[in-house]
Amino acid sequence: MRILIIDDELQILSFLRNLFQLEGWEVHEASSGEEGIEKIERERYDVILTDLRMPGADGIEVLQTVKKIQSDAEVVVMTGYGTVDSAIEAMRGGAFHYLTKPFRAEEVLHLIKKAYSQRQLKRENLFLKAEARGQYQIHAVIGTSAASQNAISLVQRLADTETPVWLEGESGTGRGFFARVVHYQSSRSGGLFVPVACAGVPVELLDRDLFGHAAGAYQRATLPRPGKIELANHGTVYLADIDKTEKRIQEKILKLLAAKTVSQVGSDNETEVDVRLVVSSGSDLDKMSAKGKFPAELRDRLMPGHIPLAPLRERAEDIPLLLNHHLFESNRDRKKPLRGFSEAAVKALAAYAWPGNVRELADLVKNIASRKKQGTVVDAADLPSEILHGRRRKPADASMSSKPPQDVRDAVVALDRQMARQALALAYGDREKAAALLQIEVVALEKLMKENGDEE
Repeated sequence: MRILIIDDELQILSFLRNLFQLEGWEVHEASSGEEGIEKIERERYDVILTDLRMPGADGIEVLQTVKKIQSDAEVVVMTGYGTVDSAIEAMRGGAFHYLTKPFRAEEVLHLIKKAYSQRQLKRENLFLKAEARGQYQIHAVIGTSAASQNAISLVQRLADTETPVWLEGESGTGRGFFARVVHYQSSRSGGLFVPVACAGVPVELLDRDLFGHAAGAYQRATLPRPGKIELANHGTVYLADIDKTEKRIQEKILKLLAAKTVSQVGSDNETEVDVRLVVSSGSDLDKMSAKGKFPAELRDRLMPGHIPLAPLRERAEDIPLLLNHHLFESNRDRKKPLRGFSEAAVKALAAYAWPGNVRELADLVKNIASRKKQGTVVDAADLPSEILHGRRRKPADASMSSKPPQDVRDAVVALDRQMARQALALAYGDREKAAALLQIEVVALEKLMKENGDEE
């Protein structure tokens, strides 16, 4: 840990320096607020421990500088008994906590360790968000079929708007994945993405889960609790299978869209919320509305953001791309990766109806990769009997596709180009890292980029 101590009392500096060095921490010090600010402008620290009252620049100025320059560093302020109110004000301004002089060594160490843990959690959260942005970029969508390209185009058009999004598709078509792409490609990507599974949840539980409850709303509700919609404020809430919800929930969702407010179960008070709504359904809401099973007004509000997701049996040309993509993912931890799928294996897999859609395909590839000898090719003989002899795609399924399944070689070329984009996204544009991910030379990556039209 790198820690900076700022105090105009040399005795305090000496005591804290010795205390922290015994813990093995890297200690820096400044005897005035001005000197501390100069150090903060030049070097990075994990935790900054500053006195609140000092001649010249005080602890509040130090805190403000940290928040501008090193917002992920934690600040602990030291204060005397008479200035506790100022310390609390500093916490409102972003300080982690405060210490009241005189303090004990154990008290200081405990608080600094807590501040450092908070700093590490912040860094981990930033890393995970950055990783999620890379994972859920539009380039991560695999597919060259007309249906896939239509979905990609709609996501690109809708992502950075406030339009509610309705993802319509069978289970396993990637509805949750597309919901996350919409969130992470929007201006709300810095906020929370809160998914809620609606199918099979009793209406009372779902109501409380979504909207929260007031104290006394039911027997064990001794304290109020915010719902997931409130928790998603300034972010995105994703309601999976909205077509499986009861009328009571649908009416409250409609009110959320119309008034931007929610009311907790057991309360008439309205709370303003700022959330983006993304929903999915396995059923056609138009048909449900016509039968009186879904509110027409709610359907109308969702319709402008409608994104249909075709089942895999209707976009067979995407199957070779998806197979190789998921094999690439399974190969990440292998010293000697599997070399791909034989033409016979791809033909058998392309003929299968995939009732579980992309999720079923991904699970199959993972299962085969775990059992297959490293460095070999997956052949038709490696496929389970339900794939070889199970439900086949009907001719009608194939005719719904914009073109016949691609030749395996063409699919591999298309995959190479798509995976070059994906690797660059995961490596945040670093070509050497992206090439290492793909296990190719940088020159080969640059050639793929040029073919993609990504190279200037």
